[in-house]
Amino acid sequence: MNLLVLCLVFITAALLHGISGIGFPIASTTSLSLFMPLKEAVVLALWPTLLVNVLSVISGGKIGNILYKYGLLALFSLIGSFIGAKLLFLINPAYLQLLLSAVIAFYIFTSIRSSNFRLPENPIILAFFGLAAGVIGGATNAMSPILIMCLLAMSNDRHEIARAANLCFLLGKISQLIVLHNEAFELFSSDYLWPVLILTVLSLFSLFIGTRLRTHISPQHFRWLVLILLGVLAVMSAVQAIRALV
Repeated sequence: MNLLVLCLVFITAALLHGISGIGFPIASTTSLSLFMPLKEAVVLALWPTLLVNVLSVISGGKIGNILYKYGLLALFSLIGSFIGAKLLFLINPAYLQLLLSAVIAFYIFTSIRSSNFRLPENPIILAFFGLAAGVIGGATNAMSPILIMCLLAMSNDRHEIARAANLCFLLGKISQLIVLHNEAFELFSSDYLWPVLILTVLSLFSLFIGTRLRTHISPQHFRWLVLILLGVLAVMSAVQAIRALV
């Protein structure tokens, strides 16, 4: 894949991730998977995504309130990510991607019909969404749609939503790194090293710009932006899954 094209993809994905809090992992992985196997794409996007998530979590200051309110969601996303990463070796992730696309479509339809859709802060609900997001994210790098569906239904604070989601993303990336450590560290002795370093630096710079832009977006516009991004991600995930199955 042409490095210039890759740079444009990662810059755009990181910019949108900074604005909305989501999109970088699935956008970068989906783009890479057009030219290589999904497992290899997940590994290549792992390091840039890990650093993007770290900065997204710490950029808002202290995280005590986020940990208190969404700790259970993050914990179960971590557990689910281990399961999902193992599934990369066992089943075709395309089936999970198709399921994910269907769930997103249902959520968007429900949200448009009822803008007051809310989920209670119930431990069972947090555990369920965290586990589901982790399994799908660990296998396909598409954790964000499930998490954002839960977070949008629990909070109107766009900064809280972005930081809570990225906390879960970060734990998911750590679990992927543990499961795929051999493949991930092989990058440092391969031809992919310099491209990954360049893409990481560009992604972090674009993330910084996007995070600053988020402060100028109203909560209502933020919600609609995220719903649009979820729709785009659902289509991308479905197309990728169909390509893998055909």
